[in-house]
Amino acid sequence: MSSERQLLDRNDPWWGEHVHRYNEVVSSIRKDDFVLDLACGTGFGSDIIAQHTQGLVIGGDIATEVINECNVAWKRSNLQFEVLDGTLLPYPDAYFDKIVSFETIEHTTEYKKMLQEFFRVLKPGGSAFISTPNFPVNSPSGKVTNPYHTQEFTFSELKNILDGIFTQTCIAGQKYSRYDEGQTKKFGKIIELFFGIMGIRKLPYHVKTGVSTFFTGKPFYPTASDFTMVMDMDSVLKCKTFFCVCRK
Repeated sequence: MSSERQLLDRNDPWWGEHVHRYNEVVSSIRKDDFVLDLACGTGFGSDIIAQHTQGLVIGGDIATEVINECNVAWKRSNLQFEVLDGTLLPYPDAYFDKIVSFETIEHTTEYKKMLQEFFRVLKPGGSAFISTPNFPVNSPSGKVTNPYHTQEFTFSELKNILDGIFTQTCIAGQKYSRYDEGQTKKFGKIIELFFGIMGIRKLPYHVKTGVSTFFTGKPFYPTASDFTMVMDMDSVLKCKTFFCVCRK
């Protein structure tokens, strides 16, 4: 499985998007849930989850050096990190209440085996939260261009795969909604487009976020509050990322 981990850096274009997904998960976490966060990367999401349950939270990643760094960075009595292969999880059947795996299944050709493992280790009634790119939006040329992705999925492809494994599946879209309404937000979009111009986009982040904050009250890069989960099909199909809730 190839590597494309979210850096532990809040001044990053994708930080808010990742945090928003974890915030969606914690709204469903109960106080005693056992949770697996597979492909945990730098571990910040596992730590977010561990703050919302007294149950065990395991952050897993296939890279030993990543897990070593996580064990140094995050310290909670109910949080641990382990080197894990998602296609061969070392846990008994029906072990976890929740499984989280964001931006993972597009990185391995063995994604079906991984999803089957998720189903196996989930308790009856448990849920798996999975995100993955929307192929037509993420790769509009019709060809996967991200060198870290072995494949991407259309809505119907993803739905068929998940329905073939889980008892119930629901696919939402993670929508970038910062500029959905209000003149200030629309002006902010103009600023964002301006700083995307070749040459100008290389300006230091503090310059870009200073201008953005002055005119819109928001930093240049999106925050978690700049995203919304949408359910209507027209909106879902326009989103760059699918957010799936799969129940056993």
